[in-house]
Amino acid sequence: MVTFLYLIILPLFTVLPCSYASSSSTLSTGSTLSVEDYKQNFLTSPSADFSCGFYEVGTNAFSFSIWFTNAVDKTVVWSANPKVPVNGRGSKVSLNHDGNLVLTDVNGTVTWDSKTSSGRGTTVALLDTGNLVIKDSNSAILWESFSSPTDTLLPFQPLTKSTRLVSNYYSLYFDNDNVLRLMYDGPNISSIYWPSGDYSVWQNGRTNYNSSRTAVLDAKGFFLSSDGLNVKSSDWGTIIKRRLTIDYDGNLRMYSLNRSSGSWIISWEAIAKMCDVHGLCGQNGICQFLPSFHCSCPQGYEMTDPQNWNKGCQPKFSRSCDNTEEFEFIKLPQTDFYGFDLSYNQSVTLKECKQICLDTCSCSAFTYKEGSASCYTKAVLFNGYSSPNFPGDNYIKVPKKMGRPTSSVSRKSGLTCNPGIPEIIQGSASMYGMNNLDKNWTTYYVFAAIMGALGLKQFLDSGDVNDIVDNRLHGHFNPEQATVMLTVGIACLEERNTRPTMDQIGKALLACDDQDHHPAYSW
Repeated sequence: MVTFLYLIILPLFTVLPCSYASSSSTLSTGSTLSVEDYKQNFLTSPSADFSCGFYEVGTNAFSFSIWFTNAVDKTVVWSANPKVPVNGRGSKVSLNHDGNLVLTDVNGTVTWDSKTSSGRGTTVALLDTGNLVIKDSNSAILWESFSSPTDTLLPFQPLTKSTRLVSNYYSLYFDNDNVLRLMYDGPNISSIYWPSGDYSVWQNGRTNYNSSRTAVLDAKGFFLSSDGLNVKSSDWGTIIKRRLTIDYDGNLRMYSLNRSSGSWIISWEAIAKMCDVHGLCGQNGICQFLPSFHCSCPQGYEMTDPQNWNKGCQPKFSRSCDNTEEFEFIKLPQTDFYGFDLSYNQSVTLKECKQICLDTCSCSAFTYKEGSASCYTKAVLFNGYSSPNFPGDNYIKVPKKMGRPTSSVSRKSGLTCNPGIPEIIQGSASMYGMNNLDKNWTTYYVFAAIMGALGLKQFLDSGDVNDIVDNRLHGHFNPEQATVMLTVGIACLEERNTRPTMDQIGKALLACDDQDHHPAYSW
């Protein structure tokens, strides 16, 4: 009987380890992690708060990364050569006998290595701080991930004059004047947007008089920089898992991990209004914060890539310098395109400012501040933003054959649920090829706007809108459009700060139009 049980149990012990992760906190020389075994073989810090190994970033695409083990999304804090993922088959990371940690793709191409050489006795260890280190036989650190950050700083990981955080086109770094800055470095331009260029270093609460150029975050949520910047998280004082990340949208944020749910909470951010981040809406694009962030194109312009606002807007006209009388200007109230001025003229009238731009072939627009009688001509239009606090207007030069402009950038900060004739505003449905909504859309819009939110939601949750559509339509309606309009009606009755903008509504409507390829934006 004992022999019989032994024969049954022994194969189970042989098979079971294959179904469980085999993790360690160290690698020794000659060790290899293969991408095919990414779910089973990886490094884990002694506390199990951090893991390191192959991380799936796409279909058949992996990076060698460090991540938070207990975060719901396994948030990555460091990656080796993050812009060059490796294949999901045949790729591996090895600590060779020379003491070099090497990441190779399926074809054997080295995509990253630590450039260390200490021979046998070299080890790789993942520490409880989230720092991946390579040590020689005497435990001296030869290389560490803390010295080559990607987009995230962990507590006690210093940002120095020789390192920076990078995400998309954005970076956090120490400038040559010793000030910690956020910079947009896009395909066409580069510009600094934090701290504000409208104020001096001193007015921004910083100082040039430091030579260390070091910034560090502690476990309690205090971030201190040698240029005088010091900020505290909203939950400062509590020792929890934190990170400081420059996100894909260019904002610098501090996050706190909710241990029980595994979710992240924003406990501080550098930019309160996203329109202060440069490059989000691309060339010729205008950023509005009403109160949520969204992009729009000026009249006469259209999205360069309907799937990517970073590429901005392109003119639907060609501009020639042969005859200045063939141009006029579209007024964009309280709008500006920051930087890249052709000229600055003081004590001039609006008429004189217009003439300066007309007489300058390369002038594509100008900003005029009536209070100071200041004229700023623009050659290229980047960093566009519209704000009720801006003390001026922008005028874009367009051909007269486009017809007299009938609209300007909307100044409304919430949703306009007006059942009357739709106003043509920048970024509205009319700006994307729907100057006249058809009668069915108008009927749905009026109906959705005046119905009670509770009743609408009940029909919407049921998934059947037939019972509430006017019988006089005799079934001639698009159920998808009707569902969208019910959603709009409910949104119209929400609190002001959660209502969608006209731009968002227009794009939601257009998403149902088979002939329109502009992306729908949810609220």
